[in-house]
Amino acid sequence: MKKLILILICFTWNIQAQERYEIPCKSYLFELRMDSLKTQIGIKEATGKNDGEVLKYQTVFGIRKQPYCKMLQDWAFFVNLRLHNDAPYHFNPLAISIYGFAQKKGLKTIYGGFVGDLIVWRNKGQVTGHIECIDSVMKRGWVMTIAGNTSNGKSGSQREGNGVYRRQRNIKHPLSRILQIRGLVGFKIN
Repeated sequence: MKKLILILICFTWNIQAQERYEIPCKSYLFELRMDSLKTQIGIKEATGKNDGEVLKYQTVFGIRKQPYCKMLQDWAFFVNLRLHNDAPYHFNPLAISIYGFAQKKGLKTIYGGFVGDLIVWRNKGQVTGHIECIDSVMKRGWVMTIAGNTSNGKSGSQREGNGVYRRQRNIKHPLSRILQIRGLVGFKIN
């Protein structure tokens, strides 16, 4: 019984700690970014070592063969920029970096997922994590995402997979005991 109470307290704390922030984004960029992400679904690594066609996401940062979940999201903005200063945030390959930016510069909103939002997970006690973009919203916190550096969902890793896939996630639940939801980053269209 004590274990059940402890689990419920931890679960409740995790939900209460989740927040959503919005940052400004040009409407043309938001739409083109979503279109670009959809075209990437099904792209796979050549040998399972963050290589092959997925290297194009990493070229934005001048690096190779690194985890690319965040780089996919940044690439989708980058390839559609009309002006460099239209970027809604500073591109950075670290998955949790955008959440910190949104906390400082964004507007705090009610926690709930919307199409185009980024779900940010953080490894407990680390600066690493995982990130995915919400593609559609279902009931009770369930969403479909477009995710890079993950598996197809039938087998394999949740966050160190072999390509770009659609995944079903819940914005109220962690990915694992280690990957806890940090929060959501949305975009206020202007």
